[in-house]
Amino acid sequence: MIEDTPVHPWHKLRNADYKKAIEKKGKFDYLSWAICLDKAKQIDPNLNYNLVRIIDCGQSKIVHVELAYTNPDIIGNPDISEDYYRLYHHEYLAVRGYRNEAIANPDAAQVENTFRRCVAKAISMCFGFGIELWINEDIKDLDYMPENINGNTPVKGGMTVSQSVKLDRMSRSNFLSKAEQDRVTQLKNKFDLSEIEVDKKIAAIQSTINLNKLKKKGK
Repeated sequence: MIEDTPVHPWHKLRNADYKKAIEKKGKFDYLSWAICLDKAKQIDPNLNYNLVRIIDCGQSKIVHVELAYTNPDIIGNPDISEDYYRLYHHEYLAVRGYRNEAIANPDAAQVENTFRRCVAKAISMCFGFGIELWINEDIKDLDYMPENINGNTPVKGGMTVSQSVKLDRMSRSNFLSKAEQDRVTQLKNKFDLSEIEVDKKIAAIQSTINLNKLKKKGK
């Protein structure tokens, strides 16, 4: 006897091997969103996703994604309208940095990356593919404390996480001399400066980088 009862995507992907699709970001493991989408599309070619909105939480943002897929329990049932063939899952994900911290004032690329990660998460939640990577995610968030690049908890009004990360990136710029890089590294460790003071210094460093770029192009 041939079993023709539709198999729910969860039972097809829950135990599928996902380890080769894992990507590292800092000390955290993530699934490649493209591989997640490919796996899901093989089961449901009509699956699609949408960016519903970007939720403003002060300086940080949360991405809201909708995943639409076919309801396997009613496929082929002539008594049920096609309007009910679709199931919808809504997923949310904060825009985070490589230390899993919420990013202040994220740029377009960071929002886009979070959107893709949110799609991967939605597929994991609906189909079970790599869901182990999301286990205890909410518990980890309860212990979350924002840290700067040196592992210190920021003081209100002082250097922010995003400023610390930006200074760390600038300290390795190829458009700064070794002496200039060292000064940026020293600045990165000065926690007595206010957020406003650090902003001014970052702007000055960026101006130096831009000027050095122009000089290099002119040679």
